[in-house]
Amino acid sequence: MSIETLDVKGKMCPIPVALTKRKLAEMQTGQKLEIIGEGELEFNNIQRWLKNNGYTIIETSKNNKNEFKIATTKY
Repeated sequence: MSIETLDVKGKMCPIPVALTKRKLAEMQTGQKLEIIGEGELEFNNIQRWLKNNGYTIIETSKNNKNEFKIATTKY
């Protein structure tokens, strides 16, 4: 299974959600996507969009610089 990375650092909502949606649409079933970005709002909105659209969140992490990583799989 290949892993794709999407960097949304420096982007404000709703752009990170739109980029996540676009990237997932381009991917093959079974591929893993790691989204890296910054900001509490962006972190929450991406997770909400994934959950509302049937994606399973595999992993999330945040550091003290308000940076995050969210991993999901294309279904």
